[in-house]
Amino acid sequence: MTDISRRAAMSLFLLVPVAAVAACAPDGGPEPAPESPSALPTSDVGVIAPAAATTPPQIPDAGGVFGPTGQHWPSRTPRPYDAFDASVECECSWEDIAAAIAAVDAAAPDGAARVLVRPGTLVGNGAGSTSEAVLEKIGREGRASRVLVIPRDGIGSVTLDGSIRIDAVVGVAFAGFWSFPRSVVLTSTRDFAWAWSKGQAFNITSGASGPSDDVELVECVTPEASSGDSDTWAFRTADNPYSNLSVRGCYLAPTYKPDGSSAHCDTLQLSGNSDKEGLLMEDTVLFASTNAGFIPSAGATGVVFDHSLLVGGDRMLERYPLPDGANDFTSGLPAAVNAAGSVDQMSAKDSVFVGGVRGTFLEVENSTISAAEPPEATSGSFTSDPSLRDIDAEWLEANAPMPTDERLAQIWVLR
Repeated sequence: MTDISRRAAMSLFLLVPVAAVAACAPDGGPEPAPESPSALPTSDVGVIAPAAATTPPQIPDAGGVFGPTGQHWPSRTPRPYDAFDASVECECSWEDIAAAIAAVDAAAPDGAARVLVRPGTLVGNGAGSTSEAVLEKIGREGRASRVLVIPRDGIGSVTLDGSIRIDAVVGVAFAGFWSFPRSVVLTSTRDFAWAWSKGQAFNITSGASGPSDDVELVECVTPEASSGDSDTWAFRTADNPYSNLSVRGCYLAPTYKPDGSSAHCDTLQLSGNSDKEGLLMEDTVLFASTNAGFIPSAGATGVVFDHSLLVGGDRMLERYPLPDGANDFTSGLPAAVNAAGSVDQMSAKDSVFVGGVRGTFLEVENSTISAAEPPEATSGSFTSDPSLRDIDAEWLEANAPMPTDERLAQIWVLR
């Protein structure tokens, strides 16, 4: 990677001021996400210079498995080894990251831009809906590619000391930030990605700042089962709709509720009264929680399972045994998909479902289910494979390898 002295030498080709013009929001109502380069906090972001392409890393062959493989990357986002028109290092603070994003955007408004974050720990203010956002109203509409933000020294070199919420950030992709055991909430982000990250939860909310649109979670991993009353992940429309969400190469462990709890505990649930249009789950593995694996909720459309594995029934116990004091499925074994009464909300391609699946699918292609009587489909049909009811830990490891820290270090190579 380019070091400070080399960047200084290359600054003869490109050097921009650290400050940028501040944008003022109109009075009344929530402030819209900026449409021009964001205001820079007072911070020295260092020398901004081009960076030459480097040799791509060698990543082990994925082998067609479900879950993270190191082969998925955010769309419209340059790779770390690509050439950059503007690249800069910054200190490990949200203020410096915000300043650096704005600076490289101003330096290369139509080119590839990168921010390298030095090692350290980022402050978290919590992931609740009222928690103070660590980044807010940063970024710009209309970039040819997203600004890439990555740890300079690779996976694990930047961590969080608390859960975080990001609000109304546009045209940016974060990759390689180690958030576990913390959570990340993306509120009203657009043209945004969070990638190559191990964390306790990755949630998306369309809040007061505006809709969520074109948001990607790429190889985001929640590897450990938890005990509690909350869903593992949740995508919600609070004040605004969402559209075009993608969950690609991700891994979701279950949440088991305690005995006596009346909570409805799912692995990924959609909720909210506003429109929910477009959710792609690609190359993703999801283990069912106490009540269900996936629930689409009323009003959601365009849910697509593309080469994904959903494990329900009792098969998730092969990898995630019930902890002491957990509810012993008193309401029945959890469904892989609980969409009772749903018609044409969901489609499936090249996917496998273990456990019950409720709902009528829109389209089904080359997809298998463990149930002897598969759900209906408006177009196509499921193939029943009762042998899936007996899959064991060895089968799971072969088809959905456990994303250990050692495995993630091998496949998530940023430099």
